[in-house]
Amino acid sequence: MSSSIRGFHPSIVTIGFADFIRGFTRYPLWILISVYLLTTRHFNYIDIGLVFLAQSIFAVPFSIYGGRISDISGRRKLAITMPTVLSASYLIFFLVIYYNLSLPIITVMMVDISILNIVQYNVNNSILTDLSSEVQRLNSFSLVRVMSNAGIGAGLIFSGLAAIINPAYFFLAPVFGSVAEVFIYYRYVPESISRRNVNFSGSPHKFSFRKDRLLITVSLVLAFSSLMSGMYESPILPLYLTSRFGYSEIQITLLYAVNTLIVIMFQFQINKLSRKIGEIPTYSLGLVLYAVSYLIFGIEGIFTLLILNVAMLTIGEDMTSQFSQVFISRIAPEDRRGEYFGYSSAVFSFVYPFTPLLGTFILQTFYYNPILLWGIISGLCLLMALVSLSMRRVIPDPRKSVPPLI
Repeated sequence: MSSSIRGFHPSIVTIGFADFIRGFTRYPLWILISVYLLTTRHFNYIDIGLVFLAQSIFAVPFSIYGGRISDISGRRKLAITMPTVLSASYLIFFLVIYYNLSLPIITVMMVDISILNIVQYNVNNSILTDLSSEVQRLNSFSLVRVMSNAGIGAGLIFSGLAAIINPAYFFLAPVFGSVAEVFIYYRYVPESISRRNVNFSGSPHKFSFRKDRLLITVSLVLAFSSLMSGMYESPILPLYLTSRFGYSEIQITLLYAVNTLIVIMFQFQINKLSRKIGEIPTYSLGLVLYAVSYLIFGIEGIFTLLILNVAMLTIGEDMTSQFSQVFISRIAPEDRRGEYFGYSSAVFSFVYPFTPLLGTFILQTFYYNPILLWGIISGLCLLMALVSLSMRRVIPDPRKSVPPLI
């Protein structure tokens, strides 16, 4: 990966290191909070799904306006502000979990953190798009994703160990991680948007469903694809493994650590494949691998085989995850990147949050028939694999204009 790093703008590499910190400190929390709500607070699956749904639905308007603000006044101010506020929010969240406060308070904190995270996510995507060329775009997003997953792997191990003592202690990790991010962005990431593209008049382009229907269409396809493929990163899998097989937090986090290892090892190899067969076919094939892997979860529960299954699922993830940002970056006008990422995230926030609710509903309904439980999810992934092929007509193919970097 070092040779890849040398080919990028230094700020892209810096953002990668910031994503390493985010992966280490933030990612394990959704697993810990899922298991905590089930085993410590004894909430049912549907209640847990509703909590996760609420945290994303309320983030929708902030996603849109955060993107617009970054187009009007620039990226750097928001990039520094978000981790500053997040540090305080995560500290309060730690206290809420440590003292076992009520479900409404937990939900409010998850909503607050979700809003801040989605704005930060969109700003980062805009910065990466600003700083990378068309041909470099896929590898730029992939580099950040690989470094994020390296952090996730380490974070999952530490969170699993912390869970043996008290899972609440790991909720302190993002407090310090966010402080480190403030320093990184302040010191090493300059304003990425060109002054000629900043709308100082404060009057952004007006969004139109007719004129911007391509953005909505692509976002809907990506969102519904993620709705089904993202079951792996929703509460359904840790809840299923905990309640059906009795696997512990450290065993579950080990499975997710395998996921991050595969990302680190194979992401850039998958990028090579996409340069050969095209980004859309690669994305569709990834959804097919998701479908096969989900079906296996319903057939087998032996831990060693689950590890192999997670490895296969992760190859599918390598073929899909980074493309959501890449596809939006390819259709976004240069002076509306923040707005496009904001609206795309808003569409995701209307659709993707139903992943935990749908997953927990299916889990509760078909708990005693695991093949049907996971077969439904598998079939829907196959359906979206077919639908996603339609994007070939509207997403620009970089192979037609520029040779690949790798």
